[in-house]
Amino acid sequence: MPQRIGALVLAAGKGTRMHSDKPKVLQTLLGETMLRCVLDAVRPLFGENVWAVIGHRAETVRASFAGGDAPRFMDQTERLGTGHAFAAALPALTEAGCTHALVLNGDAPLIGGALLQDFLRRADGADIAFASLRLADPSDYGRVVRKNGRLVGIVEAKDYDSALHGAASGEVNAGVYYFRLDAVRDMRLSRRNASAEYYITDFVELGLKAGCETRALEYADAPELLGINSPEELARSEELLRGRIVRGALHSGVVMHAPESMRIGPRAVIQPGADL
Repeated sequence: MPQRIGALVLAAGKGTRMHSDKPKVLQTLLGETMLRCVLDAVRPLFGENVWAVIGHRAETVRASFAGGDAPRFMDQTERLGTGHAFAAALPALTEAGCTHALVLNGDAPLIGGALLQDFLRRADGADIAFASLRLADPSDYGRVVRKNGRLVGIVEAKDYDSALHGAASGEVNAGVYYFRLDAVRDMRLSRRNASAEYYITDFVELGLKAGCETRALEYADAPELLGINSPEELARSEELLRGRIVRGALHSGVVMHAPESMRIGPRAVIQPGADL
């Protein structure tokens, strides 16, 4: 069967640390929601084969795309974790003829098409792959566990115990995954963890134990892969996005007299030679 990859965006969370009832993926950067930023990166690569799992205030998320450009939405009415969201989407991906899935979080709005293309290239031929980062402060990111240099699995921050899993290496899970659907379809995830949730990250350990070709694809400290969980992180990412847009405009020939104060939306089109 020819390979056909679908994209699945996990966008069901409330985002408790944002201290807002607004769905986290509807928080904005330079006027665009996080979810729309992620979809703008994904859609050119996957066309109509894009799904988004939504949950908290799902009707509000749907309404934000009333003007068009909506992915294929699926409801996660009982939110039992990322693994549960993936399981809920699996039948739709299969029905659409997908043999593989790219899965990513809806709260990483800096992600770009070039990085996703590189990730898919490096993941090609694997049964399971995920992107990893090396951060000085791992914060709430899941820890990538290795023994004698060999990948063992991913342990979520709440469940990480250095006495059991070893000293932290600084390598963390970036929340971008690649699955051959037939390889993971029958794997059974467990809720025996601190959050009592089904973790999508458990596919890594299960895959390794089953003899699946499983890869951790490192991207150093790439800011494109940073997720957002708090107002502080939202502000940081918005400034990174602002700087990227301004530098791109300057490189294309746009004249800016105070680039450090420019705020340009990610969908804005400015012709070379424009004087701002």
